[in-house]
Formats: sequence, C-alpha cells, structure tokens
Amino acid sequence: MRFIMIKNYNNEDVAVNTANIASIKKIGGDVCFLMSGDTPISTQFTTIDAAVDYVQRAPTVSLGVKQ
Repeated sequence: MRFIMIKNYNNEDVAVNTANIASIKKIGGDVCFLMSGDTPISTQFTTIDAAVDYVQRAPTVSLGVKQ
C-alpha cells in the first residue's frame, strides 16, 4: 500500500492510496481520481498527463513516530 498526498479542488490535503486509483478522468473540466468503490476525488491538476506524472513521481507518505 502506497499513499501520496494531493490537494483536492477545495485546496485540502488528501492522502490517496495509489493501489485504489481505478482511473483518472476529466469530469466537467476537473481532473478526477476515480477510486475503487469510492467517490471520485476532484483535484487541482489541469491535465490527465500531469496527474499521471505526479502519481508516478510523488513521494510516499510515511507515518512518523511520535515520542
């Protein structure tokens, strides 16, 4: 399981499990991540190519140990 951080259309941080991305599609002018069995996530990406490139290059989110 690999999580990455994206900004959704409302400028909120969202952790996305890349294994659950079923497709990336433009819906009504917005580039959206269509997740397996979940609501689409509207993003700030302007093209599908940019979204795919980001998913491939984005650093993995890891949990830090709090002391």
